[in-house]
This record gives sequence, structure tokens and C-alpha cells, in this order.
Amino acid sequence: MAARYVVNVQILRFCAAVLVVFAHVGVEIENRARATGQAFAMWHPLDWGLGVDIFFVISGFIMYYLMHDRFAAPGTAKRFLLRRLVRIVPLYWICTTLMLISIVAAGSMINNNGLDPAHIIASYAFLPWPRADGELFPLLSLGWTLNYEMFFYFVFALALLLPKRLGLGLLVASFALLMIVALVVPPAIWPLRFWGNSIIGEFLLGILVAALFLRKVRFSLPVSSLLVVSGLTLAVLFFQTGSYLTTPRLVTGGIPAVLITAAVVLGRPAPDGRLSRFLALGGDASYALYLTHPFTIKILAAVGSKLGLPLHVLYWIGFLAAVLVSLLVHLFVEKPIGAALNRRLDTGRARPAV
Repeated sequence: MAARYVVNVQILRFCAAVLVVFAHVGVEIENRARATGQAFAMWHPLDWGLGVDIFFVISGFIMYYLMHDRFAAPGTAKRFLLRRLVRIVPLYWICTTLMLISIVAAGSMINNNGLDPAHIIASYAFLPWPRADGELFPLLSLGWTLNYEMFFYFVFALALLLPKRLGLGLLVASFALLMIVALVVPPAIWPLRFWGNSIIGEFLLGILVAALFLRKVRFSLPVSSLLVVSGLTLAVLFFQTGSYLTTPRLVTGGIPAVLITAAVVLGRPAPDGRLSRFLALGGDASYALYLTHPFTIKILAAVGSKLGLPLHVLYWIGFLAAVLVSLLVHLFVEKPIGAALNRRLDTGRARPAV
């Protein structure tokens, strides 16, 4: 991938994470407002969870772009999975452990439903498992998206074992079948309903964007701008009309997300400059931002309330603090751990078989 397009993707990743953080900061401040009797209302022109949909489309794009010419190559599927585990697991396990410690230390203050050994194990294993209230959220609630990510990686790795046309065909067919089955199975068969949520189709939309990119399809600035405006307009309409409550996520989230992603990835490369480099760094840290921001927000909200800061001021301080903490975690925790583990993988590949 040309370097300038890497910047485009990373900037979009940062923007997607920011959408999620906006929502969660707002929810936390609204909770503080209710507890203290102050006035604060979060602005909701659209479902801020659109950031997750964009993440999923980007994920499908990146996986196919990086691996499009490696289908059926010996050892590719194994290396692919190991690289993805190195990328995803360490920081997620660290944050899950922090959440587990928080629940044990201050259970009544944490919005969780108690501790169940099966639920704890499933949380670390990226498997959906019902909490006491029946909701399929892991210990770190926003980890539900990682359950889908790991599922996609696993199925994609299976596809890599086969020739590209056959592998992609089975990938699309299996996801389509899952989405259809999920529509008809009873709620008691919750694993199929979870894995078959239409949101998994967003990974396929990302693969489609990657295929267009590889065919050198490019959009002019006016076309890219129109696609972004169209995506955001649809997102607002779906939310304001309540369609997102009754219409599959693949439609209400996937269509706006793929329009925006295609506009950015297939559009003109971002100009080189300090702002682009900073936003790209934010994209590098977007995974850390996604995982760590709930902790940062909770701490800042508690401290800010003690200091009597106005809620609107606290909102923006919480947002900026979440970004700053994520950059520090990325640079001094996530990146060193990933580099060390990748070196071990590379060493293992270089070592001759005994």
C-alpha cells in the first residue's frame, strides 16, 4: 500500500475511535449530571457507534489488501493468525485484567453484573458468554467488538488455506448463511444469533473496498466529498427515524461506513504535514484509545466532580485526557510489547527445524 494511503487509513481509524469516545464520555458525564442534579445533555445527531462500523470495514479492507496474493501459500494462515493475536491479545488482556481487578476492588461502583468463572474465561478467550443479566458482553464491555474481530480473523485464516477464488467464495457464503440463520433461530440459541449478527457483513464490505483499491479505482475530491456527506446523511437519517432499532446493522451502520471508508481510502491521499502526521499517530493509537478510554473517563469524571468542574468543561477534559493516555499507552506499552513478540515470531521462523 502506498505510504500516503496508509496515512488515509490511519486518519480514518482515529476518527472512528473518536466517534466512540465522544459517545462514552457523554454517557459518563450524563451519569454524573443525574447524580448531582446538574444539567447536561449529550448531542446525538447520529449513532456514535458508527465508529465501530467504520472499524469493521477498515478491518476487512486491511486484511484482504495485505493477504490478497498469499492465498493457499504454505504457512500463510498460521502466520496470519499469530500476527493478529500479537496485535490484539496483549493490550486487551491487560485491560480486561484491569477491569477484573476494578470489579473485585469496587464492585458496587462498576456497571457490571458480578463475576462468573465461565464468563471470565470467555472474556479472555474472545467468546460471547451471557452475563448475569443475559447480555452478551465480556468483562470489558466494549470487548464485544473484539469477539467479532477475532471471529473474522479465524474464518479469514481458514479462507487463506484455499485458492483465493474458492477461499473468498466460502468466506462470503459462510457469512451470508450465518446472517440468514441468525434471523430465524430462537433467542435461546444465542451463539448463532451473536455470530450471525448482520454486522459481520461489514468485514465483507471492507474486502470489496480493498478489491476496488487493488484495481486502482480512485475518486476525485468532489466524489469523495459527496460520498462522505452521503454516508453521514444516511447515518443521521437512520438514527433520527429510529431505523437503527429495527433495521439490520449492516444497513444502518454498514452502508454509511462503507461510503465513508471508500471515500477516504479511494480518494486523494492526505497532504503531508504536521496535522496529517498527528492524526496518523492517533490512528496508530486508535486500538489503545478504544480499550483504555473507559478507564480514563471514569477517573477524570470522579476527579472532576470532586473539584467541582463544570460538566461541559469536564467533558472536553475527559476527551482530551483519553486521547493523551492512549498515545502514552500505545508508545510505551502496546508498541514495545508488540515489537518484542513480533521479534520472537521472526526468530522462530528463522530457526532451522530440528
